[in-house]
Amino acid sequence: MKSEKSHVRAATNWNVVTLRDIEGIESIRSVWELMQNKEPSPAPNADIDRYLSYLNAISDIARPHIILFEHNDRPAAMIIGRIEKYQMKLKFGYLSLPCPSSECLRVVYGGVLGQPNSDLCSVMVGELMKQLQQRQFDMVSFNHLKINTPFYQAVRTIPGFLVQDHFPIINEHWRMAVPDKIEQFYSAHSRGHRHNLRRAIRKFEEECYGKSKIVNYSAKSDVNDFIKVAADISSKTYQNKLGAGLVNDEKMRSRLVAKAVKGLFRGHILFSGDMPCAFQLALQYRRTYYMMNIGYDPALSSYKPGLILFLKVLESLCTDPSTDMIDFYFGDAEYKQRYGTEHWPEAWIHVFAPRPCPIIINTMRSSAAGVNASLKYVVNTFGSTERIKRKWRRLLQVKDKMVKPPG
Repeated sequence: MKSEKSHVRAATNWNVVTLRDIEGIESIRSVWELMQNKEPSPAPNADIDRYLSYLNAISDIARPHIILFEHNDRPAAMIIGRIEKYQMKLKFGYLSLPCPSSECLRVVYGGVLGQPNSDLCSVMVGELMKQLQQRQFDMVSFNHLKINTPFYQAVRTIPGFLVQDHFPIINEHWRMAVPDKIEQFYSAHSRGHRHNLRRAIRKFEEECYGKSKIVNYSAKSDVNDFIKVAADISSKTYQNKLGAGLVNDEKMRSRLVAKAVKGLFRGHILFSGDMPCAFQLALQYRRTYYMMNIGYDPALSSYKPGLILFLKVLESLCTDPSTDMIDFYFGDAEYKQRYGTEHWPEAWIHVFAPRPCPIIINTMRSSAAGVNASLKYVVNTFGSTERIKRKWRRLLQVKDKMVKPPG
């Protein structure tokens, strides 16, 4: 489908331009870049070049869908997304049950540009509901939408009861200001914690399998070497068992190559002798270092190789004048809470089309989410969520060892 322009409200002079092809997107490049630059914390996912390179990497399964809102023919706001087949999973703890796949408009992280006020947010969500009714897609998925915004409130209140998300997944997003010197990082923590961190470094360097070193990767020619080693480490982790690990495939390689070409790719691997122990994949966007994926060999967990790598990379970032912030990206974790210096709540939230199949999917998802919310309340009341997560991760690792063939 080609790009199109439609009139929204004659009384208020609102126009909507929907862009569905690369040519249309390039025609608004200057508008897009201007809006992105005006954001208080521009997200790399909403950068036009990163969007296009990622879209190119998954062109066989996704197509562009950008909605530009104009007032009196002047750009006011944008919604940046892509349409792809999406199979929502019904999650009961770590267990997942599949749903039928749907055509989904996936709005990228940071993909609502223009800092719209409440009135404009009503127009924007109203347009999304209109396109849902027109069967342009079956659902809209917002990737970690900031809660303290008028747009989030509009998404929560404007859609009807049957099509709104009654259980958005809410997590804290953590960031850490990079100190000028690594000593400032240590001094910000208790004496006991400083002792534990330094003891972990000594233990790794003295007891592991050889002299330790960190290899850094950033060039296009580095991508294959990094991803080969990092994917091998990731295959051993509990994240891989949950489908969240780093994989060595053509799509991942093309995405990292595109980042490297733009100077954004950052990869780090910790070695002990010749043995790779941990990896850290990041994206350097403007003055922020985004930690995208981390992992370590669980056989070496007593040596804390993931922590060692993080501390060594942090030490190098302290001397890098181009980096002010570490962004821990999505999801909550104990180490993010411990080291983060600022945070805010974000929600993974959906809106469904007013048709039987999407409504059924929403009902199934809401039922599963309701059960999970009840279980979480019980666990938080009578036990420790983090302790249960750790036991589940160990169980996944034990099961992996049981099925691994000898030799």
